Amino acid sequence: MKLILIRHGDAGAYTHPDSERNLSEIGKAQAQKTAKWLQQNANPTLFISSPYNRAMQTCEIVKQAFADVEHQIFANITPDDDAQTAINGLADLLANMNDDDCVVIVCHMNIIAYMAGLLTGEQPESFGLAEARILETNVLSNGLATQIGKFVPN
Repeated sequence: MKLILIRHGDAGAYTHPDSERNLSEIGKAQAQKTAKWLQQNANPTLFISSPYNRAMQTCEIVKQAFADVEHQIFANITPDDDAQTAINGLADLLANMNDDDCVVIVCHMNIIAYMAGLLTGEQPESFGLAEARILETNVLSNGLATQIGKFVPN
């Protein structure tokens, strides 16, 4: 299975609550660049996003060319969530996926960097805004994924 981990695009000013922050115009443009890259490099079978506005908005932009592909909201991938707990929950959600499936997950720093680090067994590395990293794995578990590519919009 391929996992494509995407950090949301640039968001507007901080608000309270944080969950209501929307993408800025820059963030929308970043997401469009990632969407174009995704169209040329992947065939997603499922989209998953955080319930926060900026992640859902990024996800909707990157999945525009894949209108028939399901988009699920997953509550445990917000900025304050624990990466291991998120991986465990996603593993349960994705247990019936096939080797040729491609799942796109859109969420936030710091959780996305920690998830990538746990899955690959490497040190967590920050994601740029709207950055996408492709991981390949047979089982969603710590240390069993390999990063096989990435895209950073400029």
